[in-house]
Amino acid sequence: MRSVRQNVPSFSLYGEQGAAARVAGPVHVEDIQSRSRKYLWQIGAHRHAESSQCILITAGPASVVIEELRTKLDGPALVVIPAGAIHSFRFRADTQGYVLTINFQHLTELASAAHQAPIEELFLVPRALDLSFNSALADRAAQMLECLCKEQRRPESVTNPVRGWLACCVLYTVAEAVQHSSTAESYSGTDLARLRRFRQLIENRYAQHWPVQRFAKELGLSETSLNRLCRRLTGSTGFDLLQQRLALEARRRLIYAADSVSGVASALGFRDSAYFSRFFRRHSGLSPHEFRRRHRGG
Repeated sequence: MRSVRQNVPSFSLYGEQGAAARVAGPVHVEDIQSRSRKYLWQIGAHRHAESSQCILITAGPASVVIEELRTKLDGPALVVIPAGAIHSFRFRADTQGYVLTINFQHLTELASAAHQAPIEELFLVPRALDLSFNSALADRAAQMLECLCKEQRRPESVTNPVRGWLACCVLYTVAEAVQHSSTAESYSGTDLARLRRFRQLIENRYAQHWPVQRFAKELGLSETSLNRLCRRLTGSTGFDLLQQRLALEARRRLIYAADSVSGVASALGFRDSAYFSRFFRRHSGLSPHEFRRRHRGG
């Protein structure tokens, strides 16, 4: 099925195509100024199919959009973008900070099993966090990212694991601080791996409207066990996560695709446009036509 994400540019590094776009190894780091200046401080809506990002804003303002999350931040602040999430930024000429782009799967292989879980939890959902409550953390992360920048400039860094280790240090430090600043509990690596596989199955099958029981069978779990896992890690049931992903894709298509509302309904596996409209209103509070008009008008 043709995804709306084909209507949104997909980059490894924003704005670059071909060989220039490929990230050497599992890690790339750069300062905010170096890329945003080329685009007049505005990074348009795009996604990274295989890469996740952690953006540390050390000073200055930023307007951030990640899927449904829209916020304005002043440094120090942190933005976490899981792979595949559509996002955009607007900076100012005096905004300072770092953009860390990682191939999540390859990077976490460099961390021990005990240290992978906090990093995985960090990237479970998009985040935009004010770090003014913890300026020491922002300073420490900035120092490590500056070391990472210097390491990246060394020609031999492409073939050694130092960049990956430094990136793991940054992410682990940030993840631990985020975890300790909230009431989130610690989850086992096995649970996180199961949730990750479930989310990948959802990504592949959401338009086929599989029942939760079928997903559970694919994962070797009972439906009850899968729902318990999802509720413990996300606060939502397996069915809720399915519905949320379907509603997200509907919103994406209504904003970025040229299909009619009935075409969007058909592409998402709804045989009845009226049922799709009821589904969409339940999740978004607006009819598909109202939602499209409001967002395209904006």
